Amino acid sequence: MKFIYFLKELWRRRLAVILAAIAAAAVAVLVVYSVSISPPSLGKRDHVEARGSIEVLIDSARSPIADVGRNLEPLTARAGVFARYIAGGNVIQQISKATGIPVNQIEVAGPAPLPGEAIGTTAPPANIRPYGMQIVQRDELPIVNVETRAPTVDEARELAAATPAAVRDIVSTIQRTENVPDSKRVTFRVLGPAQAVTATEALGAKVAFGVFIAVFGLGLLLIFGLPRLIDAWRSVDAEPPAQEQFGVFPHIPPALPGEPAAPPALAPAEAIAERAQLEMRRGGDG
Repeated sequence: MKFIYFLKELWRRRLAVILAAIAAAAVAVLVVYSVSISPPSLGKRDHVEARGSIEVLIDSARSPIADVGRNLEPLTARAGVFARYIAGGNVIQQISKATGIPVNQIEVAGPAPLPGEAIGTTAPPANIRPYGMQIVQRDELPIVNVETRAPTVDEARELAAATPAAVRDIVSTIQRTENVPDSKRVTFRVLGPAQAVTATEALGAKVAFGVFIAVFGLGLLLIFGLPRLIDAWRSVDAEPPAQEQFGVFPHIPPALPGEPAAPPALAPAEAIAERAQLEMRRGGDG
């Protein structure tokens, strides 16, 4: 029933709904496109941000990288484990402490995290938060790629550079606690310094659609709420004061001793005149 009432209300105010849709479409176009009147032109606005990257080799004390006779599959499988671990909360929190970037401002995407690590996700980043990290393992290789996103080049590079140290510190602590022999410990080798560049992307249809929905929803809210607010305001102004509703007039003096109270139906002026006449009679009698 509420949905039917909602549709009927929209139909009664269809002109306002059409105007709200036009306004929402105009705002969406202005957000995504750069409009010029002289000369007339329409071009997509660019979204500028910084992208960083770093590569981490998952190795061992006795590295099989230089030995063609040794199998890399164990390290490749281990790289998949650490890719999931990096996407988890412990490493991201360590990176947050090292860079000073709040952890709730970092959007993380990558392989499904290990149990108990709930921050990472398997889907690509939605680019909702200002900072982002994506962890990708190279197929058939014990290499983990860390790709970062930030408002500035320095911040994107700093995020990428902080990742190997963060995961190395956490894993080293675990190895010392478990008394893992040095010959069996996993090591993390950085394949070159962190890189960062400025990336320019054109705002797409998803951004325009999101802006349209937000503005159009706000317009519908105003269409429904504004008339009701005006009616409520007018009804409050139209209501007489509570004292006048009950015929009570506080400015009339109280009845004299032995004098009957004035009938509630009398108007204030009539009550005062009758009171004056009674006073004059009593004065004449005296």
